[in-house]
Amino acid sequence: MPYRIVVADPSPSVQKAVQAAFSESDFKLYVFEDGRELVDALPSIRPDTVILGLSLSGMDAFEVGRFLAGREESRNVPLFFLKGTFELFDPDRAADIPHDGVIQKPFDSEKLAATVREAIDRKISPPTMPEEPFPEAPVPAAASAVPAAERPAPSEPPDAGLKPHPDALRSTVREIVRTEVLEMERELEKRIAARVLAGLRK
Repeated sequence: MPYRIVVADPSPSVQKAVQAAFSESDFKLYVFEDGRELVDALPSIRPDTVILGLSLSGMDAFEVGRFLAGREESRNVPLFFLKGTFELFDPDRAADIPHDGVIQKPFDSEKLAATVREAIDRKISPPTMPEEPFPEAPVPAAASAVPAAERPAPSEPPDAGLKPHPDALRSTVREIVRTEVLEMERELEKRIAARVLAGLRK
């Protein structure tokens, strides 16, 4: 399922630049020029990322950001502000709005797509697996009464050599996860390179 990206900015050129940054196969874009219209549409969109230009009508970017932060459904959605060269970003107004960055216009489309994808993956990826202890099996009471030197050596089950050690299991899982992440990164690089080449051929 493609990621749902909400972009709110009154500039047609910015809207086109954002649309060029996100491939239709991986992302579905929802474009707005009015902050109030964006807020009204949020429940039906359920976005994966919101990108807000500062100069919105209806509700400005800070008001929309504060609305997002106040909703349980959108509190953890990655949020970016878009700032023009001559626009003033007020850090005091953004102090109580959790956001993932301020993007300066004009921006690099490929970097924007990579930044947004990274923010989404970071929010939806599970935390690192905890290092769970593996307690030793308790020694039966009857056995503990016998001095260690006099206890018979424990018999090893026939398939004992086939059981992987817990540390080896954790290492294997981490390696699989690392490989999957690298594959995703390589696939993203291929798509970006293909899009750049297609643009150069035009």
